[in-house]
Amino acid sequence: MTAQATTGRRGLCSWCGRFATGIELIQAEDAGSGPAVRGLYACGPCREVHRLVPLADRP
Repeated sequence: MTAQATTGRRGLCSWCGRFATGIELIQAEDAGSGPAVRGLYACGPCREVHRLVPLADRP
């Protein structure tokens, strides 16, 4: 699974702790085997306030 596959995803924001639509992967964690991408996800407002850049948008 790529970071771009997380765009528009609904889930828990790692910063505010609320469920939101449009969370994006900020930092991926290698948890070993398995299909799920584990890491830190942020909602739109938290990305803006904390100036977080999604992995998909990084060079």
